[in-house]
Amino acid sequence: MRRTAFLDRDGTVNRDVDYCRSPEQLELLPGAADAISRLAAANFQCVIVTNQSGVARGFLTEDGLARIHAALHQQLGGVPIAYLHCPHHPEQVAGDPGYCRVCACRKPAPGLLHQACDLLAPFGVTLEGGVVIGDSARDLLMGQGLPVQKVLVRSGKPIEEQRQLLDAAGCHPDHECNDLAAAVDWLLA
Repeated sequence: MRRTAFLDRDGTVNRDVDYCRSPEQLELLPGAADAISRLAAANFQCVIVTNQSGVARGFLTEDGLARIHAALHQQLGGVPIAYLHCPHHPEQVAGDPGYCRVCACRKPAPGLLHQACDLLAPFGVTLEGGVVIGDSARDLLMGQGLPVQKVLVRSGKPIEEQRQLLDAAGCHPDHECNDLAAAVDWLLA
């Protein structure tokens, strides 16, 4: 059985910038491309799952986000099989292009995981035996109560704040490590 790695984008795979608005702003974190290649070689399906409220805020369009993901896909050697995103923001913002609403896909809700399983079932994507890897509490909270492992990486958001948010929600990571490369080391050990 193939396992699925559900990977957060900003702060996990690439450097977190204030609303990445163009492919030129993408900067892979050290070891991220190699880590994703190692996952694929170990029979993991890799799926990027990311909140992108910059779309709701009017900072970029869906087409612009698709260009960013195409550039990221190239930098990652074509390994991830999909890039799923939530373009919504739960509050009204000025210039809303129609994306401001409460939704089921914005992390920490599990909607992106369920979308991945529904859309990618023919490729063997399933929650069973899967792993969620991210740098924020909301990344791991989306896997709360689901049959996935949860790995917190310290390569993005301030870690103490994320630990406090996870503790408050009663969510305990299966592992915590410095970055995606270390997460993959742990998974493959």
